[in-house]
Amino acid sequence: MKKSAFSLSLCLWTACLVSNCAYHEIAWQNKEISGSAVSPLGAGKPVSYNKPQLWNKRHLTWQLDTAKPVPARLSEEELIREIDESFKSWEAAGVFTFSRARAGEPADIVISFGTPPGKPWDGQTGLMGHASFPWSRDRGHIYLDPSEWWSTRSFALVGDPITKWLPHEIGHVLGLQHTHASNETMSENGPYKMPDKTSYAQLRHLYAPLTPVFTWVHCVMDVSAEAE
Repeated sequence: MKKSAFSLSLCLWTACLVSNCAYHEIAWQNKEISGSAVSPLGAGKPVSYNKPQLWNKRHLTWQLDTAKPVPARLSEEELIREIDESFKSWEAAGVFTFSRARAGEPADIVISFGTPPGKPWDGQTGLMGHASFPWSRDRGHIYLDPSEWWSTRSFALVGDPITKWLPHEIGHVLGLQHTHASNETMSENGPYKMPDKTSYAQLRHLYAPLTPVFTWVHCVMDVSAEAE
């Protein structure tokens, strides 16, 4: 069913007066506050007039929390290098740059082999990691299940490579949800491929400035996407 001419006129009128009318694919606030169902990417449903609480800066620092034991088989030096590589893999999107926080300085994003608050791990071969969305109370945390057989390039033939899983969790900590497509960085099940043009487009869309023109385009796109 297509939108009426009145709905289209309302979209155009809103674009002229309101610069922050957000047409989002996902009910961001409901996801965190009420636990309601989330629409898949591309659903095009108007759920809020404001963007969720996203990162308000474009350079983010990260740090590995060594207060939580790192699996003994992993070289901390190699682990740090592959964490850095995982963050750098998102820089090509042109939205963020990343660097490791200096010793003693607070970091925006903390990676640990700990347990998420109130979310106990389910043992090996289950959940691999957990990340907090930017608008959550535990903002900026990535947890990796210490019971999994994590590996770096020194153990390339065995285990679960950090670089096959961590970029996915970084996507979440930046604000991206799962997609229904398979074999993508933000697919629901892994292992995942490194971020590519699809993932970059999702991140750029999420952080795109909401201008009147941007709003008008979203209104028109939403009209054209309606099924008969």
